[in-house]
Amino acid sequence: MKNNKSLITIFLIVFIDLLGFGIILPLLPYIAERYQATPLTIGILSAAYSLFQLISSPILGRLSDRFGRKKLLIISQIGSALGYLLLGLAGSLPLLFLSRIIDGITGGNISIAQAYIADVTTKENRAQGMGLIGAAFGLGFIFGPAIGGALSKISYSAPAYFATAISLLTVIATVFLLKETVNEKKAMTSKRTKISFSELKKILSTYPIGLLIFTFFFLNTAFSIMQGNFALWTQKTFNFDPGQNGWFFTYIGILAVTIQMQVLPRVVKKYHETKILTASLIFMFLGLILIPLSRHPDFLYVALFFLPLGNGLANPTVQAMASENVPKEEYGGTLGILQSAGSFGRILGPIIGGEIFQTFGKDQAFYFSGSIILIALIYLRLKLKKS
Repeated sequence: MKNNKSLITIFLIVFIDLLGFGIILPLLPYIAERYQATPLTIGILSAAYSLFQLISSPILGRLSDRFGRKKLLIISQIGSALGYLLLGLAGSLPLLFLSRIIDGITGGNISIAQAYIADVTTKENRAQGMGLIGAAFGLGFIFGPAIGGALSKISYSAPAYFATAISLLTVIATVFLLKETVNEKKAMTSKRTKISFSELKKILSTYPIGLLIFTFFFLNTAFSIMQGNFALWTQKTFNFDPGQNGWFFTYIGILAVTIQMQVLPRVVKKYHETKILTASLIFMFLGLILIPLSRHPDFLYVALFFLPLGNGLANPTVQAMASENVPKEEYGGTLGILQSAGSFGRILGPIIGGEIFQTFGKDQAFYFSGSIILIALIYLRLKLKKS
């Protein structure tokens, strides 16, 4: 893979960034419950981050096409640090919401990193390059939840302050280690930093970009329902505390890294991307359905095996396919739209999941998320058959 040094650098930066995310995410339901938040309110809290990320990601992506990946990545990282700091200082539910909103506004880290990887990879190895993002996610969830669970025994603010510190480390690493991939003089000739409604409509109706965007939306909606409800479900089903939940997220992270580093490079050489995407949705469906059927904590390991397998194959495949079907100068904008579709799913998912959890019971949210993946699978196969 060419530009290995650049890929290693962006991988390390994204890993440190996602380590902070992994530290905080499993703790949010417990922090919110201290302020008498209901499952629905916790879902809205998770959605707040994604709502503002939805708005900002395409803009940050376009700006990175014009002004460079490095500058916009630094801005995003500073925003994450401020969001984590406010989370540690928050003494009420409104401040908790504000901390997630700030992080969401500058939450273009991943789409910019994806555009950076698209810049330095070829069509043949792009899926593997995008897999590095998944591996960084996995490593973040190996170490992050375990660190967060341990620090939560000191206080719920301690993990937030630690996440602030490591987010500032990513700023330093980006400033001194990351090379710019965008020719600023050439990029400045393009003044497009906004995406018009007609342009968005055209993108959504273009095959296969539109199909990939809708698939990514379904994928993230279903996964976010699981993510937003898992800690509450294990708390009510098995009386788990943050530390115990942290170890399950660590297990997911170990599997995700193994899949990204060992499984994905092999399957992309043997199978067409559409077959990989189809199989990944089947694995996700199985994982989501098996969670509420788990009546002993040990059986959760089986259910949670299929989830990172499906998600770990699906995400880099969708991202690689999207970047392969647009001009290089539109990588940032297109991947920003893709990220926004994911954000839209992560807005609806926690809210819908929280309402289902609160109104119909803790198991029904997982069955509903499984049905979303089933719909995505049927939609994908019908579209592929027509094409």
